Amino acid sequence: MFTAIGLSAGELLTAAPAAAEPAAPLKSVGTQLPVDDLRAIELDEARGRLYIAQGVGGGLPLVVTDLDGRLLNRVTAVADISDLVLSDDGRILYAAQDFNRIVALDAATLTVIASYPAPPGAHLYTVEPTGDKVVGGFIDAGIGSGGLLVWSAPGIPPVVYTEGPNYHPIIDASPGAPGLLVAGDTGYSPVSTYVIDVAGDSPRIVGRRDHTGSNLIDYAVSPDGTEVVETVGYPYEHHSYRLPDLADATVYPSGVYPQDAAWSADSSTVAIGRASTATGDADVYLYAKGSTVPTYAVDFRNGDSLWEGTLLVNRDGTRAWAVSSTDPYQETQLLHSFGPAHPPKPPVTDLAVTAQVGSGKDKSVAQLTVTWSSPIGDDNYWWITASTNGGAEREFWRGKLDASRRYTLTYSLPRGTTTFTVRYRDYWQFYPDGYATAALQR
Repeated sequence: MFTAIGLSAGELLTAAPAAAEPAAPLKSVGTQLPVDDLRAIELDEARGRLYIAQGVGGGLPLVVTDLDGRLLNRVTAVADISDLVLSDDGRILYAAQDFNRIVALDAATLTVIASYPAPPGAHLYTVEPTGDKVVGGFIDAGIGSGGLLVWSAPGIPPVVYTEGPNYHPIIDASPGAPGLLVAGDTGYSPVSTYVIDVAGDSPRIVGRRDHTGSNLIDYAVSPDGTEVVETVGYPYEHHSYRLPDLADATVYPSGVYPQDAAWSADSSTVAIGRASTATGDADVYLYAKGSTVPTYAVDFRNGDSLWEGTLLVNRDGTRAWAVSSTDPYQETQLLHSFGPAHPPKPPVTDLAVTAQVGSGKDKSVAQLTVTWSSPIGDDNYWWITASTNGGAEREFWRGKLDASRRYTLTYSLPRGTTTFTVRYRDYWQFYPDGYATAALQR
């Protein structure tokens, strides 16, 4: 037996729980890193450091900055690095060097303490420790295929493993699942994702899932070892899979082309990176593990694109880092730092104008100097107007807010009081409007 209860439409609407609203994105302006190139970045929160690899071939050294991107050290003894990662206990920094070896550095002193040479014909470019093994990903340079190199110790030849990904492997591991490695090939589609146990003498596949997407970019295994977030070009969302069976877990919405993912060390928070976003549209979301509604969002300026593989999150998910670039050739490397406990660096418009009357025969000519410190960029323009005795403003010049930060010009002064106003307005409405004035009497 049951009792019917009548509710009006208004009462039903009142009783229904409100849907959670996603966080409104905060604006972030990056700070140029002290590097010439960038291939990988790693967080050492305990020591207050970021480690940056600048790539192979140019002799560029390992760069160490503080957590705000200020230079601490250039480790010239360790150059030509394509990838780097901190060991689970934070004592060793592993670096893939010169495409032919992995070096282990004492993280406290940044001195080399061990080397893991790759066999001839293996073009080694990435590194990941798991359990008591060190694993490198390689592409074919004469050895016959791509695959994985698994070292048990320095000085011992690695196991060459090609039964999983064997073209251009992407790999990740977790302290919560020692001895397990998540791997897949980038460079062709559809993607097959593998979970490989490398703890024994011979690696073995313990999980495999085919057709997990197209154009693999990255894997991010949660530090508790329970799931892996996959970043692929399609579909336009970040799928996560349980470990080790790769069953469906949470789908973290992206809405646009996925670009990156990273976890906090306590596995409470996952950062999701997005590509091809516009101003006002988040470049990075922070999600609580298992949630589909972001708790935090940050927006870079239009044309400022997240660099793949650069998302980092601190231990408890209260601060994150990312690198972006403002040009298609990635000649800028802008560090963003943001999070619930660390507000991002906001956009600021700083613009000024000074004016003085010339002397002698030039006393009827105004000498004007326009200066600026932010924003800087060839797609940003200032313009200047003149108004005499309260009359209408007339624009008479405009210029770029370029790296010179200064422009001088002249203006023929009529009799009376002339007010000069320099203005800036961001077409994308990311930077605030700015203006400054100066007045002269003739």
